[in-house]
Amino acid sequence: MPHLEDIKNRIANIDQIEGVIVAMRAMAAAHAQEARKHLQAIREHEETVARSMAEAMSLVPSSALAPEQETGRVTHLRIVVGAAQGFSGLHNERIVTGALALEGEAEARQYLLIGQRCISEFMARGEEAVWSANMAAHAADVPGLASRIVDALFDRLESGEVQHVSIVYSDPATLENDLTVRQLMPFDFSRIARPPSPVAPLIMIPAVELIAQLVEEYVFTEICEALMLGFAAENDARMNAMTRARTNVKDIAQELQRKFHQARQEATTTEIIELSGAS
Repeated sequence: MPHLEDIKNRIANIDQIEGVIVAMRAMAAAHAQEARKHLQAIREHEETVARSMAEAMSLVPSSALAPEQETGRVTHLRIVVGAAQGFSGLHNERIVTGALALEGEAEARQYLLIGQRCISEFMARGEEAVWSANMAAHAADVPGLASRIVDALFDRLESGEVQHVSIVYSDPATLENDLTVRQLMPFDFSRIARPPSPVAPLIMIPAVELIAQLVEEYVFTEICEALMLGFAAENDARMNAMTRARTNVKDIAQELQRKFHQARQEATTTEIIELSGAS
């Protein structure tokens, strides 16, 4: 039977661990709530850009917006929004495994990785990134990170290094934080509904140039949304993991308390026997 002091020390350590777990869960919950508050503003901006694009599209024929026909093997840049930190269960592994399983036979693949845990997991699997960054520490930092990502991907598009761009992230609105894949480029103009009775908007630059700028802004907003959802999903996963960890800690604490009471009772019994046998 373990010594009483040893059990007391273990109980004290378990109490400290539970305090850390509670703090981590509270922080994750706060981050997830913060991200959800920002999502509405991002989506409203996305709708505003889409309306502006629809008006600009009314000034040019559909043929002017048709994507060029591709021949041969294309290069696909996939942005993967993974986890920044640990203590989130299998959240990051599911994202990385899912992203790697999306390989296409008719394309070469490059990866742009977000989140230090995501970067480390790709490296462990022998995959390298052409560009990477850690996830924003706070929801308010997401637009700055999205701007850096947009600069990196459009540099590669303009140089002809890549032809396709998509983004992979976890959706916290689903029960299992399901993986979502969104195509960014070539831009799908069919998603933007043209106004039924267009009134020619007043523009200061050629319509095609304006549309190109609006596409870049729309892609920026899509990346902001994906990052914010990924940020929320990671913190949801961490919150759930800490809930499970706290349940396990409570079970261990109860077992230690049981052992402590048993050991104290045995120690008392031994002492009584020794006293009763003394002459």
